Amino acid sequence: MNTTLPDHDFHNKWGTILGVTELDQRPLATALWKEYWKDPINVERNYDKILARYTDEFVAFFKGILPISFHGHGTDAMSPTTIASMFLRLAIFAKQSDPDAIIISTPEDRPSAIEQLGWNAAQVGNPQWAVVKDSYAAGFGPLATLSAQPAFRDITTGAGATSLQLVNRTKQELSERLRTARQEGCIGVIVEIVNNQYSGRVTTPAEMSKLSEACAENGLLLVVDETVTSIRCGAPFAHQRPEYGGMRPPDLVIFGKALAVSGIGINFEGSVARRLGISTNKHRRQAILNWQTCVTQAVQTPVLINALGVLEMAKAGDWVRRSRVIGEHLRETVRSRAGSMFDGLEESEIFGGLGSFLFVKIEVSGIFLVMGASNAGPWVRWVRWLPRMDEHMTSRSTVESILGPASLPHRRERARQLAVQELRPEWCFWCGNHAQNQVLDWCRECCIHVCNTEECSAQLIAHKCLTE
Repeated sequence: MNTTLPDHDFHNKWGTILGVTELDQRPLATALWKEYWKDPINVERNYDKILARYTDEFVAFFKGILPISFHGHGTDAMSPTTIASMFLRLAIFAKQSDPDAIIISTPEDRPSAIEQLGWNAAQVGNPQWAVVKDSYAAGFGPLATLSAQPAFRDITTGAGATSLQLVNRTKQELSERLRTARQEGCIGVIVEIVNNQYSGRVTTPAEMSKLSEACAENGLLLVVDETVTSIRCGAPFAHQRPEYGGMRPPDLVIFGKALAVSGIGINFEGSVARRLGISTNKHRRQAILNWQTCVTQAVQTPVLINALGVLEMAKAGDWVRRSRVIGEHLRETVRSRAGSMFDGLEESEIFGGLGSFLFVKIEVSGIFLVMGASNAGPWVRWVRWLPRMDEHMTSRSTVESILGPASLPHRRERARQLAVQELRPEWCFWCGNHAQNQVLDWCRECCIHVCNTEECSAQLIAHKCLTE
């Protein structure tokens, strides 16, 4: 199947696919893949060099943030016990006279590290998070208690997180709320720049500034969840957009999805991280390596090579710039095509999100017959659009063609390819869920299908095929 064909897939596997047209512009990853298939043992021998190169590329691309810990999923990376252990380890490491030596713990190390971090007994014994209200939270574990999805809340385990109201709160109110949470074991606050659970509301620079100050006042970690927002929101990480320049830097950034590996990035200039006193570049690299020695291998070699390739492509294709251009093209085209649907409505009632991470009101998204990504559930009347950063998407005419009748030749070709492979469109064109409807046949003219809900089934039956 021609992966570079402009198509109406704005789902892209929940945003895990950022682009494909730069596959030939990742020379280092390509060379490593060839060598891996030829002689994997030799590649494994060079693992430390590959990890160091990836770290170099990550730090350069994400403006000084270092990838310290790798995990199978973003939710795993947000485990409060894991992050508490990580900071204790870093605090003990920082006191070593020889940073390259293996840590030989003494009875004084643990209490000294706890004192350096300023943590109380509850924070050490039962670490918890505060999470900004309406954030995605998580699909399992302690953060699932704040999920909008009942099925996720039902499988919550561990100490639940504190829900933190950020909108319309003063810094003093935030600080008082966090002071109480800290006494109960809270070690930090997790916040999203783009609300990923409902309407895609953007956390304002003023809100981020107040939150960062409140965290600093209470000695709490500021953690920005950039699992979806990295690269596609007009900056390497969304919190690095110019308008957020007035906030204190976060201590940690959670990354994943489109970066091909999930994990934790650390900013040693964060308010809590600075307490560690790890200030030189060399010492910081030694610190993250020391934490990574806690596991057999920081990240498996094939995953590491793939992640390196993503950074190569993002740099070569200037995906950060493209994300701004593509997002604006999509917004402008929808405005011009939706016509009277915008009458009397504010922009925020139609669109949410930043850059190429768009939230579109479901009734508006549906008229374009594209595959978006679903939200928390059918009660959320927004669909997420996660287009790829491919070069042809920077053309306004290409975007217009995808969202209109000019896309018919591409849709027919896509449908033909799917039919040959006995496949069908993966995602419901109306709500963005899995298109698993076994009763209705999918439309081979528009190359769309639906899920099993009555509403979406009715939309497929009622839709009018595009005409050239």
